[in-house]
Amino acid sequence: MEKVLFEKSDGTLKVSLNRTPVLNAINSDVLRELESGIKAHMGDGTIKALMLYGQGGCFAAGADIKELAGLDEGGIRKFHDLRERTFFLLEEFPSPTFAVIEKFALGTGLELALCCDFRIAAEGAQLGVPSSRLGIVESYEYISRLVRSVGPAQAKKLILTGERIDAKTAFTIGLIEEVTSPQKLFDRADALLSSILNNSNYALRQSKKAVDICARDPNLSHVHDTALPLVESLKSPDFEEGTTAFLEKRKAKFK
Repeated sequence: MEKVLFEKSDGTLKVSLNRTPVLNAINSDVLRELESGIKAHMGDGTIKALMLYGQGGCFAAGADIKELAGLDEGGIRKFHDLRERTFFLLEEFPSPTFAVIEKFALGTGLELALCCDFRIAAEGAQLGVPSSRLGIVESYEYISRLVRSVGPAQAKKLILTGERIDAKTAFTIGLIEEVTSPQKLFDRADALLSSILNNSNYALRQSKKAVDICARDPNLSHVHDTALPLVESLKSPDFEEGTTAFLEKRKAKFK
């Protein structure tokens, strides 16, 4: 049985973890399937958005501790390399990505969600970094993603206490971008998809790239032409269609 499901439809790639008996705990098999699936869709210019979620009403309860407990140093390094290589691919996916969180996003499951551009969660969802309770110190990559999201003080609090926080608290500290009721979670996810799909694919991809550059270089120290994204967009057919549609007071029809 496939442990990660990929469904492409109408410009959307829906990716779901599928280890429901263990609350979608992430093991090497999951990572390998996720890596190969993302690679297969990386160059597909027709994809305008990627939605990541878990089957069975749970995002991901964390890493598969049974697998980790049996690894020696070589094994844990191999697992780490696979995990971070896969998660980096998700971060670098050219289209907008977002995670839809139900029930749990803990440990490695939370790191996976942090690799998406943004996150929405059901009110009852629980998020956290339980590594200290397991005698584990997380990788620099994981901690860096957490610090970028919530800052060093909140990152330390999450890691050092090992406490789970609810979705409303996660929203307050910036760990997620939106909270909604469990009943409306996927309706809201579909609404977000609709908002994205209505926009220019060129603008979506280039805007995501520009935000990532600004995040890495907030003072634009290594950006030599700050007008370049704007100037380049004028060369796109989407610019002509978007501005013409605006002036004609109609909905744009981007190719």
